[in-house]
Amino acid sequence: MRKLIFLLAVLLLVLLPGDVCEKDAVPLPVPVDIPGKDATPLLTVSMEIPGLIMAGYPVDTGSSEPDSDNQAVELRNPTFQELRDFILGDTTSRSSFVLYKNECRHFTTTVNNNAEAAGLRCAFVLLCFDQGQHSVIAFETTDRGLVYIEPQTDAAIHPEVGGYYQGRVIREILIAW
Repeated sequence: MRKLIFLLAVLLLVLLPGDVCEKDAVPLPVPVDIPGKDATPLLTVSMEIPGLIMAGYPVDTGSSEPDSDNQAVELRNPTFQELRDFILGDTTSRSSFVLYKNECRHFTTTVNNNAEAAGLRCAFVLLCFDQGQHSVIAFETTDRGLVYIEPQTDAAIHPEVGGYYQGRVIREILIAW
């Protein structure tokens, strides 16, 4: 399952022009709280991949045995408090940014996989600029709607098409569930 998510992320990154992450990426301040749906993007492209993270679908366990049992993974949308508890407990943001080795896509993939392991539905999000992209995560919370998180800092962010992120104009937001 993790391989499939990573391959999807790599495919999205390869198909989109420009650099994946900028060398001058700086951590964002951690907010006190995350507001509700005020920061809904003007344009969001969402992709559902059947069998990837749909509840109850069999997941390849990596076994080469033809008769091995497949696990069923049930992912659910968290409440805001569950999301907050998960993010505060996740240690991914404590890792260092290392150019070409541990960039935004690595942080995003790791948190996405950790959320899946915890049973939470998490999206891989690409913020697309005129040149380059930046990856973050998102959760569709049951009580506060769509919440975006910068996995390098655990900060809530509020991207919208035409708005700015890390000093650049966001041209498109791609969301892969």
